[in-house]
Amino acid sequence: MKLVVGLGNPGKQYELTHHNVGFIIIDMICENLQININQNKFNGQYVKTTVNNTDVIFLKPLTFMNLSGFCVSNFINYFKIKTENVLIIHDEIDLSFGQFQYKQKFNAAGHNGIKSIFNQTGSKDFQRLRVGVGKNPNFSTTDWVLNKFSNEELRNIEEHKQFLITSIIDWITSNKFENIMNKYNKK
Repeated sequence: MKLVVGLGNPGKQYELTHHNVGFIIIDMICENLQININQNKFNGQYVKTTVNNTDVIFLKPLTFMNLSGFCVSNFINYFKIKTENVLIIHDEIDLSFGQFQYKQKFNAAGHNGIKSIFNQTGSKDFQRLRVGVGKNPNFSTTDWVLNKFSNEELRNIEEHKQFLITSIIDWITSNKFENIMNKYNKK
């Protein structure tokens, strides 16, 4: 069983913000796979399905970003998922907008959603897809990640849609994370 977690904040006011890029990507892949993420458990919205003969759960924690670990740890424990079979998709201000990086066993780098997951699970062995949202010197970090995407940024996400879907499906069906990093971190 694999678990793909997209981080974000629930509520209309947070839709299409930089911090919600994980939610956006989960929605994109579910739409591509023609599945509805419409079940609720442990304060998370999820769907359990099979992709290329691999069981997988797509999850959007609804606990707000800074408390994501409570939802994620409950899913890991309930479904008995190994931490190395968990992919966390999140915004990353230290990457330029439009850059994507698969990473493993890396520190939280100030990301409170990742810190919460580390704290609640007691592990840093997760695999992550860091989605670059860049920084803006005219905003504090908090204001920037809660700022709405510009039309240009939304077009950029749409342009990378197939890359994101393909790489995540490859992650689901692969047993070697190094292969995923080597293949997709060059893009």
